[in-house]
Amino acid sequence: MEEIQGGQKAYEAALGLAWLTQTGCHSLLGPLRREGPERVWRATPRCLLAWGVSRLAVDRFEEKRRGFCTADARASLAGAGLRFVPYGSRLYPVELAHLPLPPAGLFARGDDEALERLACMPRVTIVGTRRATAYGLRVTEALATAFAGKGIAVVSGMALGVDACAHDSAMKAGGLTVAVLGCGADIVYPPRNRGLYEKAATIGMVLSELPPGTAPARWTFPHRNRLLAALGDAVLVTEASSTSGALQTASWALELGRPVFAVPGSIYVEGHKGCNLLLRDGAAPVIDPCATVEDFLLQTRIERGDRQMCAGRRGAPCGGGIRNETTRDRERRGGLVLEALASGPLSVDGLCRRTGLPPRELSATLAELELAGLATRAGPGMYIRAP
Repeated sequence: MEEIQGGQKAYEAALGLAWLTQTGCHSLLGPLRREGPERVWRATPRCLLAWGVSRLAVDRFEEKRRGFCTADARASLAGAGLRFVPYGSRLYPVELAHLPLPPAGLFARGDDEALERLACMPRVTIVGTRRATAYGLRVTEALATAFAGKGIAVVSGMALGVDACAHDSAMKAGGLTVAVLGCGADIVYPPRNRGLYEKAATIGMVLSELPPGTAPARWTFPHRNRLLAALGDAVLVTEASSTSGALQTASWALELGRPVFAVPGSIYVEGHKGCNLLLRDGAAPVIDPCATVEDFLLQTRIERGDRQMCAGRRGAPCGGGIRNETTRDRERRGGLVLEALASGPLSVDGLCRRTGLPPRELSATLAELELAGLATRAGPGMYIRAP
């Protein structure tokens, strides 16, 4: 049993809540961060309604809670070869708690040390279309290899196309990959990815918020996308149409304050339209894999805190080639940008010309100013000083 504040009762409460996730009780997860698993699990209908849970969800929860058996759930976990990581445990990714509906726990299959490593590593989420072109696969392979080679975990969704390529390339580079499924963690979906699933479960990690045996459904994948966005320090979309689910993941990333990167594509190809729309709306353009890793490290260093890179199979040193910057360097760049914005809104190109900063340094500086509440976006690719 994973260690959790509150002990066995809290563990069992989180397990019960997680087990009922697929039964239409999602709104029960809303009060989780404020009240904790045990209080939510044992709450009366009146309390649940007062916490904003819908009447329909309360009624359904009451019915399902009466029929839930902890012993049966534990037996199912053991039979499926899964472990349960409850909300509030040491290995539960704290970033998931920032979601409006944080999962009550994660069902996991994989290397016992992978969750430990995941908790202390930088992470990038790489997603895209299932109908990847040769161009999309080539770019995905180069990017996943570059990130994994620098000791950055690659998170994706195990779908065909871009996702499968990201997982496979990261593992070939000796890196850690994490697959977040839209079904039970014991189910191989799509079936043709069985080989990839088994490899990821052996040397990486397969995760799901859904209990074992839960089949994929139309609603499970959009719901899963919020976990992809929260687990990554940034989201990178390598190829996507205007209707791709990858755009949902990017949208969640923006809502959570995560940077979004996108690979430019032809304006005449529908399969590239999603990435081009992200770029229009201010996503960081991906031009070169190594430069993108540097951009990622610059833009995410504040949110990552003390999570540092681990050397990959190729022995890449921690730091990824990013020079050590002083506070004075950052303050100087921030001052240049704020001075330029004093005259009114400016585009990224306009700021580059006014400040003389390279695009990568400017992008990192804008991210810092946004986090500090000193600058804000005024539209696609436009920035102003915060009021």
